[in-house]
Amino acid sequence: MFKKILTVMTGVILTVSLAACAGSTEDYTEYKKEMSNFFESVNTLNEEMNALNPDDAEAVSKLFEYLDQVEEQFKYFSEIEVPNQYKVTESLADEAYDYMKEANEYFRQSFSENSYNEYTLEAAMECYSRANKRMQYVIDIIHGKLPEDENISFE
Repeated sequence: MFKKILTVMTGVILTVSLAACAGSTEDYTEYKKEMSNFFESVNTLNEEMNALNPDDAEAVSKLFEYLDQVEEQFKYFSEIEVPNQYKVTESLADEAYDYMKEANEYFRQSFSENSYNEYTLEAAMECYSRANKRMQYVIDIIHGKLPEDENISFE
């Protein structure tokens, strides 16, 4: 069971592009650096999660540790000072963090007291998917593309 969950989790967790942010003026240097740090950290955590051995007795606790670190990175992501040109991404980053935090809560509920709850795991997976989708929206916007999704609007 855990093998299947780990496979699904690491597949959903992060597909991050480390491409540079659009714009090359000094005004955006710090922003690009912060975003790059976030992407690199998340990518590293994703690789570490993918390297977990599902047969290891400590795999679930290690996964929880990595997920906590991913949540912390999404918190960092939501707190990055956004240049005016990308202000529309601020709320998306906040939403991504909120979904990541909620996903971790559901994931823990899925495995509380050595039991498995399929419904809270599904909720966790949906929240992770939503967090990552918003992160991808931010990446798209930074690269000059507007996300095409009927569930997103820009003000």
